[in-house]
Amino acid sequence: MADPFADLLDSIVQDYVIVDAQKDVDLNASADESAAVIEAEKQHIVSDATERARHLSPSFRNGLVLAFEAQGMGNAEVRLDDRDAEQNAIADALILYLVRFDLAESRSEETEPGHYDYFISVNWDALYRVAESAGVDLPAALARVASIPGG
Repeated sequence: MADPFADLLDSIVQDYVIVDAQKDVDLNASADESAAVIEAEKQHIVSDATERARHLSPSFRNGLVLAFEAQGMGNAEVRLDDRDAEQNAIADALILYLVRFDLAESRSEETEPGHYDYFISVNWDALYRVAESAGVDLPAALARVASIPGG
């Protein structure tokens, strides 16, 4: 069975992360840089972005579920503490894949020197549109996972 969260993340990586990074390569390439070097940089971006997404996929999924459950309890934001490794990974995934592309907003508060609580609010309408264009029924996927105890 396909994983709708992984499919959504893959779509964000392909359509946003990689496209943005490859545009940056084009914009910053020097005139004397060969097309082969530029193409190699772009291929490196694809492999790095794909590998990073594979690593952060569980955190991305967990973050979406936490944000969805928080919304259901009347909280627009989910709070994540960077001192907790799992919560820090979730914050990284949500900021990298959602906040960066205006699919969520974040703010932070210092809890102690060098440590922060991140407050992330998902722009559900925008995210649902991205998911729909990727062929992912995100509302149904979230409802299924949220209905499972310990989802």
